[in-house]
Amino acid sequence: MATAYEAIYIVDATLAEDQVKAILDKYNGVITKSNGSVEDVDIWDPRRLAYVIKGHREGRYIVVNFLSDAAAKNELDRIFRISDDVIRHMIVKQDPKADRFPSKTRAAEQERRERDAAARAAAAPLAPQPITDLGTSTSDEEEIEIPGTEGDEE
Repeated sequence: MATAYEAIYIVDATLAEDQVKAILDKYNGVITKSNGSVEDVDIWDPRRLAYVIKGHREGRYIVVNFLSDAAAKNELDRIFRISDDVIRHMIVKQDPKADRFPSKTRAAEQERRERDAAARAAAAPLAPQPITDLGTSTSDEEEIEIPGTEGDEE
């Protein structure tokens, strides 16, 4: 019987996208060769690690949700331990009530944040425009009368 697992592993943040894709394909291949199925993959942006791990201060997290039997999970764990391209890893059995597709959840959350920001920007009152014309006319000079100065002509 297939069990739902979540594998989280950290790779070097300085790797190029194609290198990360090759690493991802390598570990997903281990799962599929053991008659498992990869359901969801979520690759995070590089993040600063809480402490230095194997000489790295930053890493890129990869979250993989998959269905397999215990033998496939154990083989993946063994491969993680002997691989040099993985800084740290963890495989956990998922609760049946857990969110099985975190990449879709993160994408929906990001979309909601962008909509909220656009709504706030549209609802914000317009900033007052600076006054550039003080109402003085250069073509027709008008005489301005100041009260209390009538008849004070030279």
